[in-house]
Amino acid sequence: MQSDLNTFKNFYTKHHSSLWNFAKYLTNSPSDADELVNDVFISVWNKRNKLLLDDSLKSYLFRSVKNKSINFHKKKKMKWVENLPHDKLSSFTSDGPLMLKEQNELLQNIMNSLPPKCKQVFAMSRIDELTYAEIASLMDISVKTVEAQISKALKIFREKLRT
Repeated sequence: MQSDLNTFKNFYTKHHSSLWNFAKYLTNSPSDADELVNDVFISVWNKRNKLLLDDSLKSYLFRSVKNKSINFHKKKKMKWVENLPHDKLSSFTSDGPLMLKEQNELLQNIMNSLPPKCKQVFAMSRIDELTYAEIASLMDISVKTVEAQISKALKIFREKLRT
């Protein structure tokens, strides 16, 4: 039992932030995002004997958050809005040298300057390591749109890193 708990804690710690950001993007509410993500993790905990708690569940987790979000909106009878306001990624600071810390801050600032949809797609691709097809499915957009958003983000990064 203790081994299950430790495995689950590690799994929770690894995936919670990304799922919460995605849920906040979908609900535009930190408290609702907390509730949705916690519901997903409770469901995973209840199925822990049937599931392998590793990175292969990443797509399942995101899909679960998306489905819970859709149900949440249906229950509140809210109109689904495609372009939601900015979400905030947790800031990452390094214990390494000052130069690495400054570099990370610069990248984070550029990331925060991206348009919301572009930022979400880029984060899901580069941080959460989801495939373009998985991102397209989760966000109900085409793979071409995902490719366009990634290209847009990379162009902005290149331009801002040159100056």
